[in-house]
Amino acid sequence: MKNLFNISFIFSLLILFMGELLSQNITYTYSWYKYYTPVEGKIIGIWPHLNRWYDIEKLKELKYRWGFNYILFWEGLGQDELNRAKQIGYSPSTNIMRIVEPENYQAAGQYEQCWAYYVDEPADRQIPFTTVQTMKSWLNANFPIAPFIISGYKRNSDLINYTNSLADIVLFSSYVHWREVFGIWVSWPVNPDQRDDWTDMKNLFGNKFSMTWISAYSDLSEYEQLFGHAANLGLKGIWLYHYNVDLAADDDNDNINSFCEAAVNGGYLTVDYQQVRDSYVNGVFTERQYVGPPYSSIPATYDHSNMIFTDLTVTDNRVDDYFASNSIVAGSPYFYIVPPSKESSFNSNNEIILKPGFHAELGSEFRAYITEEP
Repeated sequence: MKNLFNISFIFSLLILFMGELLSQNITYTYSWYKYYTPVEGKIIGIWPHLNRWYDIEKLKELKYRWGFNYILFWEGLGQDELNRAKQIGYSPSTNIMRIVEPENYQAAGQYEQCWAYYVDEPADRQIPFTTVQTMKSWLNANFPIAPFIISGYKRNSDLINYTNSLADIVLFSSYVHWREVFGIWVSWPVNPDQRDDWTDMKNLFGNKFSMTWISAYSDLSEYEQLFGHAANLGLKGIWLYHYNVDLAADDDNDNINSFCEAAVNGGYLTVDYQQVRDSYVNGVFTERQYVGPPYSSIPATYDHSNMIFTDLTVTDNRVDDYFASNSIVAGSPYFYIVPPSKESSFNSNNEIILKPGFHAELGSEFRAYITEEP
């Protein structure tokens, strides 16, 4: 009797469990995904917020949503973080700039070769010239094709000496103007506009000054002007300084979006839009699909007549919700909800009918026609 009770109890649980499966409410929302892509031949790099390195989705956003095709890596992060960057598509030999310091530059030999090696502001930090010279010699011997990059914020004789003698490329940012007066370099009043200094750097170093820094914390109000001036100077690359050691700080996507919009207007990035479909089971997000071709602007009408969702297989015990019509019409805020009232059902021939306007045989792929909910 006890065994019979146990079997009955388990059977009841199975019925309840199957009932839950069969009663799943699967719905979809549609929206436009905006993303940026580097213009061919341009470098859009970032010294990222520390949070990005510890979350693969946030790191992936830098490359595939915001268009940063180069990234800065440093010794303190470690092999796991480098592997994470490689996993999402940053190649050390072509897309990663590694920062090195006098006390740890030889540790770079424990890693594969990076695209470039970078010393941050050695003259301004009073790192001896001979030390930087030794660093370059060791790096050139071990990574002969990687450029040696330095930066500075004073355009004085020290930076000139380091750059002319050691640097393959020089990066620059300064928010205090430095001028030579009777052979002495003095600082001018604070002015966040870097454009005159960039012009001086170009005149001083020519093609060695091919990239520069823009700060997420000091240049936000001037992104447009700075990208325009960078284009006028013929600079190949722009690096965003977005580093922050405060792990609780927000990653500030609005700031990055402003940077990217200015990069589009300056000719360093392009912007595209693609339709995305988010799936929900009983109101809980399960997956995102990117569907259809990319567009340079959101189309006034969007036709799904040639769209095939290949990940869905029709079965006898699955009930999905769809919304069917002739086309999708873009408007603000470009967000579409599939109403639960549009259900699919099986007919007497064991075919699934997706109403209105759908037809698919059991186990087949099917085409979807989507429109905004009226």
